[in-house]
Amino acid sequence: MLEAFGGRLGKTDCEKLLFLFCNITQRDYYDFFPYHYGAFSLVSYYDKNFLTRTGFLEDSEDFSLARNESFISQLKCDDKRALLAFVTEVKVRGNALIKKVYQEYPYFALKSKITSRVLNPDQLRLSKNLHWNFDNTPCLFTLGYEGLSIDAYLNKLIANNIHVLVDVRNNPFSMKYGFSNPRFRNYIANIGIKYHHFPQLGIPSKLRKGLGTTQSYTSLFTFYEREILPQNIVYLEKIKQFVQEQSRVALTCFEADYHFCHRQKIVQYLEKSQGFDGRILHLD
Repeated sequence: MLEAFGGRLGKTDCEKLLFLFCNITQRDYYDFFPYHYGAFSLVSYYDKNFLTRTGFLEDSEDFSLARNESFISQLKCDDKRALLAFVTEVKVRGNALIKKVYQEYPYFALKSKITSRVLNPDQLRLSKNLHWNFDNTPCLFTLGYEGLSIDAYLNKLIANNIHVLVDVRNNPFSMKYGFSNPRFRNYIANIGIKYHHFPQLGIPSKLRKGLGTTQSYTSLFTFYEREILPQNIVYLEKIKQFVQEQSRVALTCFEADYHFCHRQKIVQYLEKSQGFDGRILHLD
């Protein structure tokens, strides 16, 4: 894409063009979430750093090619046609490009610091009414990050108007980019969501060895429900308090399917506990 646009793009132009390309061509090379200046991908900057270290990009704030070779010629025919058609279609840059993205994809202007400067009052009112989620109905969500990029994960939190995230991993470390603390905690804070880590509600890794069959998971969760949860009622009560005071709370761990995650047992306890009146919703 950089080659097609002349070899160099400012960081804002590059991010907005990358967003438009993925949406217009329906190619999910990157996920995006609403951020301070519209649609943003943390992974794109992770890739930028990698490409800079490996000599493909210059070491600068802009996105600038460092090699004098053709990358377009290495594309498959369909990808090449899609890219060249995109370059022909999208001519704007700078403020005009930002305005195009905000008008055509108003959801992604939700967290922007400059929305009121880009959208007129009528457009802003329409965006709030049709595209932004302000639902404050008390609800306890659960969400696993398995199979999600950090960008897609953050977008799920924003799209569901989550106010508080409770990390119930025993060890907040992941091989996936963006999901290890302190980076993960900082990303959550940067989108305006309160973060709490309750390792006491996690399952130590030594107890997770040998998992694979349905029976092995059933045995583990039975042990967890009988031995670990009763020792940590104070943290379960804190989660219930978060729902009462903050309305929209999410429990998070790794597994995409909550049936294979201990967060299901946390939810089951809270559902039965006195004073809990929030809905339960498992996000996938």
